[in-house]
Formats: sequence, C-alpha cells, structure tokens
Amino acid sequence: MLRTLRQPRYAALSALMLLVAGLCVFLGTWQIARLATKRDENAALRHNDHAATAPISDVLPLAGSGPAPSTDEVEYRRVSATGTYDATQQQLVRQRIVGGDTGYYVLTPLRTDGGTALVVRGFISATGVGANEKVTAPAPPTGPVSIVGRVRMAETREDKADQLPKGQVESINPGEQAPRLGVGVYQGWLQLPAGQPGTENLTPLAEPDLSNPAGGAIEPQHLAYIIQWYLFAALALAAPIAMARADIKRADQDFDAREFDHQDGALDSEVAAVPAAMTEEELRAKKLADRYGR
Repeated sequence: MLRTLRQPRYAALSALMLLVAGLCVFLGTWQIARLATKRDENAALRHNDHAATAPISDVLPLAGSGPAPSTDEVEYRRVSATGTYDATQQQLVRQRIVGGDTGYYVLTPLRTDGGTALVVRGFISATGVGANEKVTAPAPPTGPVSIVGRVRMAETREDKADQLPKGQVESINPGEQAPRLGVGVYQGWLQLPAGQPGTENLTPLAEPDLSNPAGGAIEPQHLAYIIQWYLFAALALAAPIAMARADIKRADQDFDAREFDHQDGALDSEVAAVPAAMTEEELRAKKLADRYGR
C-alpha cells in the first residue's frame, strides 16, 4: 500500500486531497462559529421579546445624537409612546410584502415630547391599483394617543423621497426623515400590532417568528452543515487510500487471471491425450483433480 501511495500520481492526488480536506475543515469550523452566533442572536431577540415595555426614549436615541443601537439590543422590544399623529407628513413605503401581497407600509410620524417616532400603522395592498392611480391610506386618529409597538431597526439605504411621487419612500431612514420633519427622530421605527390606535382599516404586519427570529438558516441547518463539511474532509483523506486499494486488488485479479490461463492451457494439452470415451464431466473432474490434487 505504501509503495503504491508513493507513486507520483498518488502522491499528487494525496496532496490535492489534503488541500480539499483542509478547506472542508475550515468551512466546518466556520459553521461552528456561525451556529454559535445564530444561537446568541436568537437568544438576544427572544429576550427582547419578553422584556418589559419601556418608554421609547429609554430604548432608542434620536438619529444623529450618538451611535445607533445594535439589533441585539433593541429589535422586537416593546416600547410605549404618547403623542399626536402628524397626518400631513404621512408616507407610503413602497415594495413591501405582507402575506404574499405586495403593497405599501403606512408610515405616520408620531410627535412626542422627546422626539418623533416613525410608526408603521399597517399595510395596504397595491393589487388592482393602476400604474397612474394615486394610492391613498386611511388617515390616523386625531388628538393625543398612547401606543405600544415593537421596535424595528432603522433602514440605512436612501429613501429616494425626492425621486418618487409625493408621499412615497423606498425605505424607513430616520436620518433622512429628520431634516424633512424639522425635529429629532428616534433611531428606528415602530410596528403597531392590531388593536392599537391608528391600525383601523389597515392590514397589520405579522408578528415575528420567534422560532428563528434572527432569520436565515435555522440552528439545526448549521449543525447539518458542520457534519457535512467534516464528513467531506474525511472522504477526501480516504480517497487516495481507497483508490490505491482498488488498483492493488485489480492488479492481483489480473495476475490471478493470467496464471489461471497459463495453467489451464497446460492442462488442456494433457487432456488431449485422454481417451475420447471420457465424458465432459469426467474431463472437467480430471482437470480440477490435476490442478488442485486428488
């Protein structure tokens, strides 16, 4: 076996398989880190979901007043706010999907004493709306309201308010909203559940899936990837040995076949002198007896 593996073609194959195995081990180890990260992220978001409701000013800073909070710190936290909806600054957030239906989030600023909260009151479908038709959303309630909503992370991409029809945006970006509103805006947005003031006649957004709140691959899937990559590494290391064993076995079989043909030819010449009266079975028995001994 060792002599076979030292042949140039097997040496080259072994070197290649070592590289492949090293890459597979690296990917498996990376998946271990990804699994640990996913578990931490899911645990943080589930903790946020179960945390007690807090005033919005205790959870979110105003945009531009400091670093934005991390997802693990605030995503899905329930916060309370009291103020007045600003219907004149209501906007529709384009290209959103709820329940498989494409449409708009209804984004309404809620002006409070500490700053303005960007509140998504619900969703309206774009199905059946013509390309040139204007989409309108129900007006929010007037007067002071008190709400409890879930914190969702601010979106950082450009909202393109100056490139779209009036009252529409591409994203919920507090940093770009603040100059237009002329007030401090909290660094994030609130998702209102059904039954809160302002959700009437709107489709509520779905509650988060806490089985895998961080999204992406689920935890068991990362575990399967770990097993898969380490198994690939073991197969890569075993490949040269398996191929060498197969070649050795094939060579042994070829040798035995040549030896058998040589002995068979010699026996055939001996059998030629046997009386013609012998039957085929007797001839076969004689050949076997001569080969292996009586």
